[in-house]
Amino acid sequence: MAVLPISDLLIWSFAGVLFGSLISWIPGFHIYNIIALLVAVFGVGELMPVQAFPFFAVGAIVAYAYVSAISSVYFSVADESAVFLLFPTQRYLLLGRGHEAVLLYLIGAVAGTLILVFSMLFIFPKVLPPIYQATSPYITYFLTAIVLFMFMSEWPKEGDRGKTVRERLWLAWRQILGGIFVFFLSGILGFIVMNTNILPTTSAYTRLTPMFIGFFGMSWVILNILSNPPMLPQKPEDKVESSIYNTLKASFGGALGGTIAAVYPIITGGMGALVAGHMTSQRGDDAFIISQGVNRVLYYVGAFSLLFLPNLRLTRGAGAWLVSSLYTPKSYSEYIAAVGVILLASGISFLFTYGLSKIIARSFNVMHTKKVSYFVAAVLVAISYLLTGWMGVVVLFVSTAIGLMAAAFNTRRSYCLGGLILPVLISMTGHTGAFMHLLGLG
Repeated sequence: MAVLPISDLLIWSFAGVLFGSLISWIPGFHIYNIIALLVAVFGVGELMPVQAFPFFAVGAIVAYAYVSAISSVYFSVADESAVFLLFPTQRYLLLGRGHEAVLLYLIGAVAGTLILVFSMLFIFPKVLPPIYQATSPYITYFLTAIVLFMFMSEWPKEGDRGKTVRERLWLAWRQILGGIFVFFLSGILGFIVMNTNILPTTSAYTRLTPMFIGFFGMSWVILNILSNPPMLPQKPEDKVESSIYNTLKASFGGALGGTIAAVYPIITGGMGALVAGHMTSQRGDDAFIISQGVNRVLYYVGAFSLLFLPNLRLTRGAGAWLVSSLYTPKSYSEYIAAVGVILLASGISFLFTYGLSKIIARSFNVMHTKKVSYFVAAVLVAISYLLTGWMGVVVLFVSTAIGLMAAAFNTRRSYCLGGLILPVLISMTGHTGAFMHLLGLG
């Protein structure tokens, strides 16, 4: 199949950036869900040349990595990779410094882009193939170790508040026990979705979409509706309080976590950030937000760019799986073109995010988050129905309830990743049949 002329490549890449920028700031929308909906409704071969689809997706994913900072900071809605980002940014928002939080994130995103482009040109082609081949047989042990680390990194809290010994013991451990409960409940739902026919076979590449919309999108939207957060005046000044040392240290930690998540399957941006944050001893809200900007660019854009790497061509993330089902780039010239598209899309996305943040900061106290949340909730239900039918909507409601449980237990939302991790671990260890029998499904 012929490679696209450079003019067509630029046009479709720009279309991807524009598409991603326009939808990525809306709370609860995820670029993978919207691209999947686009393919399901319109099809790629008729809407655009299949060779253009990877470059359209690169533009859209870069835009998402940048512009989604708006919904994370101003509307407290995020996907899994940004759940650790929420609490520091909420503190900035309550102090009227939401725009400053976006600027810190953008500093990280730009640093992440430069690290990614340098790595794609000089490191990935030579270093990644041998490292991946040497370590990939041990991915089951990596996954198990990270899950155990997630539980072990929690610490009993509120143990001094109860009146009796039993009450203090419960208050100290309820957050951890709640996290374990959410992890296994999510895992059982994920196992059923992956290993049964409750969803139509025609939605093979999108069957997990309703579950993840419920865990990380719809549950946040519901919380926004229930809590009706105050719309406090925000300062639109272009000023950040940080230091070069914090920026460099945060960039290193964010790049480490993002690269781990981009290269190895099932390990997500949030898990990579958790591990790298402890390895590099991240301290301070400013450094943390910067590191998350780096992390999310490496995780989303870096993972997708591995599809272009000729001597490795790893398929990482839902976006890469969707694109590779239609067309996989094959030449080194396409790989270099992807590097150029990443730089172009990052520049446009940076300016769009900066300008939109200024506008929202100036008008934030007159916006109606609750009304926006009602609209988004209706759209998320519609997306789930169009991709997976009525059973997908049922899965959406169940996963939303599990996501709300994580909030009720005040535990990490990332425990909902059990919906992906537990079924994969069961499959890797060869116990799928036994677990099906245990659940009464086979």
